Amino acid sequence: MPRVLVARPQAQSAELLRLLAAAGFDAGHLPLMEIAPQPDALAVLPGQAAAASCLIFVSPSAIDQAWPALQTLDLAHKRLVCVGRASAAKLAALSGRPVLHPTEGSDSEALLALPELADMRGQRTLIVRGVGGRPLLAQSLAARGAAVEFAEIYRRLDGAPDWAAFDRAPPDAVIVTSGEIVEQLFRLAGPSRIRTLQCLLYCVPHPRVADRLAAQGATRIMTTRAEDSALVAGLKKWFCRHP
Repeated sequence: MPRVLVARPQAQSAELLRLLAAAGFDAGHLPLMEIAPQPDALAVLPGQAAAASCLIFVSPSAIDQAWPALQTLDLAHKRLVCVGRASAAKLAALSGRPVLHPTEGSDSEALLALPELADMRGQRTLIVRGVGGRPLLAQSLAARGAAVEFAEIYRRLDGAPDWAAFDRAPPDAVIVTSGEIVEQLFRLAGPSRIRTLQCLLYCVPHPRVADRLAAQGATRIMTTRAEDSALVAGLKKWFCRHP
């Protein structure tokens, strides 16, 4: 039974761990990153959202942290947008509203290619995200005429993996879903584990994550769609071909 570790914040790992176990994997969580809410930013979020005509959620963590503060807000006349398909499905289920998202790709570039965002003149746009992040989305929307504001409602913190357990039984594969987590993995593991990390199989949802792994020296990388079911199916197919 292949052992697969999920390197995601705990709040986004439960369903993926369940699917992995149902598919016959020995699934575990690798806590490389924790999500810490920003109380001050969350306190002003409802007012920001009320004034905006377009709300863009850049990650599942953005939805998890924001929704308790937004669930009583009237969103009927606001455009809801997500970068990824899985996040869009989650937000649609919570809000009961349609959510604009790319059907191909799950990054800022794919989102910006949507015709609905080609002309943003007169749009007050709120980007809900963690502290920091890529400037591309905000800069591009502003260039298209939007008045852009950020709600940076959470901060990413270092997790505390059990490296002794990792050393005793290195996994057969690791699922890594963001470039930030790639950097966390190699930094927190330390120099003594670099060779082990470079030899592992990685399953990732985006070429940009694969590029970050390759830059760290990893060579066994498979890229799938971003949905949890796609990640699991990709690993299942891999291990059927490489028993």
